[in-house]
Amino acid sequence: MLFMAVFCGFLAELQLEHYIEHQREKKYVHSLLEDLHRDLDDYENDLPGWNLAIQRVDTLRAELEKPASMMNHVLIYRLAHLVTVNNTFFYHDRTVSQLKNGGNFRLIRNKVVADTLIEYDASIIYGLKDVEQFYTNNIFPQLRMLRNQFLSSKFYPLLKNEAAFAAAIERDPEAIRFRLGQQEALFQYYNTLYEFIQNSQFRIKIIQRQQRQAKNMIEFIKRDYEID
Repeated sequence: MLFMAVFCGFLAELQLEHYIEHQREKKYVHSLLEDLHRDLDDYENDLPGWNLAIQRVDTLRAELEKPASMMNHVLIYRLAHLVTVNNTFFYHDRTVSQLKNGGNFRLIRNKVVADTLIEYDASIIYGLKDVEQFYTNNIFPQLRMLRNQFLSSKFYPLLKNEAAFAAAIERDPEAIRFRLGQQEALFQYYNTLYEFIQNSQFRIKIIQRQQRQAKNMIEFIKRDYEID
Protein backbone atom coordinates (compact mmCIF):
# COMPACT_ATOMS: atom_id res chain seq x y z
CA MET A 1 0.00 0.00 0.00
CA LEU A 2 2.79 2.40 0.86
CA PHE A 3 4.48 1.68 -2.48
CA MET A 4 1.24 2.39 -4.38
CA ALA A 5 0.74 5.64 -2.52
CA VAL A 6 4.27 6.79 -3.34
CA PHE A 7 3.89 5.70 -6.96
CA CYS A 8 0.56 7.50 -7.36
CA GLY A 9 2.06 10.59 -5.78
CA PHE A 10 4.91 10.43 -8.25
CA LEU A 11 2.48 10.14 -11.19
CA ALA A 12 0.42 13.05 -9.92
CA GLU A 13 3.52 15.19 -9.55
CA LEU A 14 4.68 14.21 -13.04
CA GLN A 15 1.29 15.03 -14.51
CA LEU A 16 1.29 18.40 -12.76
CA GLU A 17 4.76 19.12 -14.12
CA HIS A 18 3.62 18.28 -17.66
CA TYR A 19 0.59 20.53 -17.24
CA ILE A 20 2.71 23.44 -16.02
CA GLU A 21 5.19 23.02 -18.88
CA HIS A 22 2.36 22.85 -21.40
CA GLN A 23 0.93 26.10 -20.02
CA ARG A 24 4.37 27.71 -20.28
CA GLU A 25 4.66 26.47 -23.87
CA LYS A 26 1.31 28.06 -24.76
CA LYS A 27 2.44 31.32 -23.18
CA TYR A 28 5.68 31.32 -25.18
CA VAL A 29 3.82 30.48 -28.40
CA HIS A 30 1.39 33.40 -27.99
CA SER A 31 4.29 35.70 -27.15
CA LEU A 32 6.17 34.45 -30.21
CA LEU A 33 3.20 35.20 -32.46
CA GLU A 34 3.12 38.78 -31.17
CA ASP A 35 6.83 39.18 -31.92
CA LEU A 36 6.46 37.77 -35.43
CA HIS A 37 3.56 40.10 -36.21
CA ARG A 38 5.65 43.05 -35.03
CA ASP A 39 8.53 41.87 -37.23
CA LEU A 40 6.15 41.73 -40.19
CA ASP A 41 5.01 45.30 -39.51
CA ASP A 42 8.63 46.46 -39.57
CA TYR A 43 9.37 44.52 -42.77
CA GLU A 44 6.37 46.19 -44.41
CA ASN A 45 7.61 49.61 -43.32
CA ASP A 46 11.25 49.05 -44.29
CA LEU A 47 10.84 47.65 -47.81
CA PRO A 48 9.26 50.74 -49.47
CA GLY A 49 11.93 52.98 -47.92
CA TRP A 50 14.86 50.97 -49.28
CA ASN A 51 13.24 50.59 -52.71
CA LEU A 52 12.75 54.35 -52.82
CA ALA A 53 16.36 54.90 -51.73
CA ILE A 54 17.61 52.75 -54.62
CA GLN A 55 15.48 54.72 -57.08
CA ARG A 56 16.91 57.98 -55.74
CA VAL A 57 20.48 56.70 -55.99
CA ASP A 58 19.86 55.55 -59.58
CA THR A 59 18.60 59.03 -60.43
CA LEU A 60 21.54 60.67 -58.66
CA ARG A 61 24.09 58.52 -60.47
CA ALA A 62 22.40 59.29 -63.78
CA GLU A 63 22.71 63.03 -63.09
CA LEU A 64 26.37 62.69 -62.12
CA GLU A 65 27.06 60.95 -65.44
CA LYS A 66 25.88 63.95 -67.43
CA PRO A 67 28.20 66.70 -68.72
CA ALA A 68 28.55 69.49 -66.16
CA SER A 69 26.54 71.91 -68.31
CA MET A 70 23.56 69.52 -68.37
CA MET A 71 23.50 68.53 -64.70
CA ASN A 72 20.47 69.45 -62.59
CA HIS A 73 22.33 70.82 -59.55
CA VAL A 74 19.14 71.40 -57.58
CA LEU A 75 18.16 67.74 -57.99
CA ILE A 76 21.69 66.54 -57.17
CA TYR A 77 21.82 68.69 -54.04
CA ARG A 78 18.44 67.42 -52.87
CA LEU A 79 19.14 63.74 -53.61
CA ALA A 80 22.64 63.81 -52.11
CA HIS A 81 20.99 64.74 -48.84
CA LEU A 82 18.03 62.34 -49.11
CA VAL A 83 20.04 59.22 -49.96
CA THR A 84 22.13 59.48 -46.82
CA VAL A 85 19.76 57.32 -44.77
CA ASN A 86 20.40 54.59 -42.25
CA ASN A 87 17.20 52.88 -41.17
CA THR A 88 17.77 49.57 -39.42
CA PHE A 89 15.35 46.74 -38.73
CA PHE A 90 14.19 46.45 -35.11
CA TYR A 91 14.21 42.75 -34.27
CA HIS A 92 11.47 41.77 -31.81
CA ASP A 93 13.40 38.94 -30.19
CA ARG A 94 11.83 39.06 -26.73
CA THR A 95 10.49 35.50 -26.87
CA VAL A 96 13.47 34.00 -28.71
CA SER A 97 15.85 35.52 -26.17
CA GLN A 98 13.83 34.07 -23.29
CA LEU A 99 13.82 30.64 -24.92
CA LYS A 100 17.57 30.73 -25.61
CA ASN A 101 18.79 32.28 -22.38
CA GLY A 102 16.57 30.24 -20.09
CA GLY A 103 17.18 26.93 -21.82
CA ASN A 104 13.47 26.77 -22.53
CA PHE A 105 13.53 25.67 -26.17
CA ARG A 106 12.71 22.17 -24.85
CA LEU A 107 9.25 23.51 -23.97
CA ILE A 108 8.45 23.94 -27.69
CA ARG A 109 7.41 20.36 -28.32
CA ASN A 110 6.90 20.81 -32.06
CA LYS A 111 10.36 20.24 -33.52
CA VAL A 112 9.47 21.97 -36.81
CA VAL A 113 8.49 25.15 -34.94
CA ALA A 114 11.61 25.06 -32.78
CA ASP A 115 13.98 24.39 -35.71
CA THR A 116 12.36 27.03 -37.93
CA LEU A 117 12.53 29.59 -35.15
CA ILE A 118 16.24 28.90 -34.59
CA GLU A 119 16.86 29.29 -38.33
CA TYR A 120 14.82 32.50 -38.45
CA ASP A 121 16.75 33.96 -35.53
CA ALA A 122 20.13 33.05 -37.05
CA SER A 123 19.15 34.54 -40.43
CA ILE A 124 18.47 37.89 -38.80
CA ILE A 125 21.53 37.95 -36.57
CA TYR A 126 24.04 36.62 -39.10
CA GLY A 127 22.31 37.80 -42.27
CA LEU A 128 20.29 40.98 -42.04
CA LYS A 129 22.21 42.46 -39.10
CA ASP A 130 25.57 41.78 -40.80
CA VAL A 131 24.40 43.63 -43.92
CA GLU A 132 23.16 46.52 -41.79
CA GLN A 133 26.42 46.67 -39.85
CA PHE A 134 28.51 46.74 -43.02
CA TYR A 135 26.42 49.64 -44.32
CA THR A 136 26.58 51.50 -41.00
CA ASN A 137 30.34 51.07 -40.58
CA ASN A 138 31.44 51.54 -44.19
CA ILE A 139 29.03 52.83 -46.83
CA PHE A 140 27.03 55.31 -44.74
CA PRO A 141 30.00 57.24 -43.28
CA GLN A 142 31.80 57.11 -46.64
CA LEU A 143 28.84 58.69 -48.42
CA ARG A 144 28.57 61.48 -45.87
CA MET A 145 32.28 62.17 -45.81
CA LEU A 146 32.61 62.33 -49.61
CA ARG A 147 29.43 64.35 -50.06
CA ASN A 148 30.65 66.96 -47.62
CA GLN A 149 33.85 67.36 -49.63
CA PHE A 150 32.13 68.61 -52.77
CA LEU A 151 28.79 69.98 -51.52
CA SER A 152 27.98 72.61 -48.93
CA SER A 153 25.46 71.78 -46.21
CA LYS A 154 24.34 75.41 -46.12
CA PHE A 155 20.79 74.79 -47.37
CA TYR A 156 20.13 71.32 -45.91
CA PRO A 157 17.92 72.75 -43.12
CA LEU A 158 15.68 74.30 -45.80
CA LEU A 159 15.05 71.16 -47.87
CA LYS A 160 11.77 70.39 -46.08
CA ASN A 161 10.47 73.87 -46.93
CA GLU A 162 10.20 74.07 -50.71
CA ALA A 163 9.50 77.81 -50.85
CA ALA A 164 12.35 78.70 -48.50
CA PHE A 165 14.75 76.40 -50.35
CA ALA A 166 13.83 77.90 -53.75
CA ALA A 167 14.25 81.43 -52.40
CA ALA A 168 17.65 80.60 -50.90
CA ILE A 169 18.87 79.11 -54.19
CA GLU A 170 17.75 82.19 -56.06
CA ARG A 171 19.74 84.39 -53.69
CA ASP A 172 22.84 82.19 -53.72
CA PRO A 173 22.81 79.65 -56.61
CA GLU A 174 26.51 78.85 -56.21
CA ALA A 175 25.93 77.37 -52.75
CA ILE A 176 24.46 74.18 -54.21
CA ARG A 177 27.13 73.65 -56.89
CA PHE A 178 30.20 71.43 -56.60
CA ARG A 179 33.24 72.84 -54.88
CA LEU A 180 36.16 73.32 -57.26
CA GLY A 181 39.00 70.81 -57.25
CA GLN A 182 36.97 67.94 -55.77
CA GLN A 183 36.79 65.68 -58.85
CA GLU A 184 38.41 62.78 -57.00
CA ALA A 185 35.89 62.97 -54.15
CA LEU A 186 33.07 63.13 -56.69
CA PHE A 187 34.45 60.06 -58.49
CA GLN A 188 34.68 58.09 -55.24
CA TYR A 189 31.19 59.25 -54.27
CA TYR A 190 29.78 57.95 -57.56
CA ASN A 191 31.38 54.54 -56.97
CA THR A 192 30.20 54.40 -53.36
CA LEU A 193 26.66 55.03 -54.54
CA TYR A 194 26.93 51.80 -56.51
CA GLU A 195 27.98 49.99 -53.33
CA PHE A 196 24.90 51.51 -51.71
CA ILE A 197 22.70 49.97 -54.42
CA GLN A 198 24.29 46.53 -54.08
CA ASN A 199 24.03 46.56 -50.29
CA SER A 200 20.42 47.76 -50.40
CA GLN A 201 19.37 45.19 -52.98
CA PHE A 202 20.89 42.42 -50.87
CA ARG A 203 19.19 43.86 -47.79
CA ILE A 204 15.84 43.84 -49.58
CA LYS A 205 16.26 40.19 -50.61
CA ILE A 206 17.00 39.21 -47.01
CA ILE A 207 14.01 41.21 -45.70
CA GLN A 208 11.72 39.56 -48.26
CA ARG A 209 13.02 36.13 -47.28
CA GLN A 210 12.51 36.85 -43.59
CA GLN A 211 9.08 38.23 -44.35
CA ARG A 212 8.04 34.99 -46.08
CA GLN A 213 9.53 32.92 -43.28
CA ALA A 214 7.70 34.91 -40.59
CA LYS A 215 4.37 34.54 -42.43
CA ASN A 216 4.88 30.79 -42.83
CA MET A 217 5.77 30.42 -39.16
CA ILE A 218 2.66 32.31 -38.09
CA GLU A 219 0.41 30.13 -40.26
CA PHE A 220 2.06 26.91 -39.10
CA ILE A 221 1.96 27.84 -35.39
CA LYS A 222 -1.69 28.88 -35.55
CA ARG A 223 -2.61 25.64 -37.29
CA ASP A 224 -0.53 23.35 -35.06
CA TYR A 225 -1.58 24.99 -31.79
CA GLU A 226 -5.16 25.62 -32.97
CA ILE A 227 -4.97 29.39 -32.46
CA ASP A 228 -7.46 31.65 -34.22
